[in-house]
Amino acid sequence: MSSRIYILLALVAVLVPLGGCSTPATPSKATPTSPPAATPTETTPPSARVDEVSFTTDDDVKLSGTLFGDGEIAVILAHQGAQGADQTSWEPFASLLAEEGFTALTFDFRGRGQSEGILQENELVRDVRAAATFLRDRGSSRIVCVGASMGGTSCLKLALETDLEGLVVIASTMSLGPPTDVYPQDFPLLTMPKLFVCAEDDRYAGLTERAQEMYDLSPEPKQIKFFPGVVHGTELFDTPQGDEFTALLLGFLEGLR
Repeated sequence: MSSRIYILLALVAVLVPLGGCSTPATPSKATPTSPPAATPTETTPPSARVDEVSFTTDDDVKLSGTLFGDGEIAVILAHQGAQGADQTSWEPFASLLAEEGFTALTFDFRGRGQSEGILQENELVRDVRAAATFLRDRGSSRIVCVGASMGGTSCLKLALETDLEGLVVIASTMSLGPPTDVYPQDFPLLTMPKLFVCAEDDRYAGLTERAQEMYDLSPEPKQIKFFPGVVHGTELFDTPQGDEFTALLLGFLEGLR
């Protein structure tokens, strides 16, 4: 493993309680009659598989995606709507997930990146629905949806339609317009493990309060975390708290195994 992954896993141990651990025994000194001890070497695991993929929505829009790894739990990573945002904002985290034994699917929403169509926020539930169908068709039965901003709202709506293993909503609103709206009365139906995340002063007014409201409306199991700053969604990766944010997401997903 890289030193970065070791650091992240150490943060996971703090953020997410794990089982007992043991201290490695101190190696004994070799005697003159003993064969020389082998020098331990750090090995680098082979790179996880990465495939460019595409899939089509139920209204015939072809979406471009990237599939990382081949683990039992498949994670949809839905990007935010800030100008220029597309699936590449999730790619470093998707690579990390693949190294840690997950499947990760990034994709461009309609009208963004390499995907066809025109960006219409109220239609985005169709895009995450197509992503989930793509994963199920290839054999994934345990799916998590992780989304930022409009991606988070789309994941919320998907979670009301289909069985998800877990749900992560980052700096999102409840409304993108019908049929991708979520209402307060919907939240008691979200019984899967949930994580809500936002910057304390997200530059888009009201999102911090909305994250708290969604958390309050949701049943257990649930978590919420606010990070300092004004950044929006996956921009948290590029802040001084970026490693902590990464570890929080990774720890949540590890807890679903």
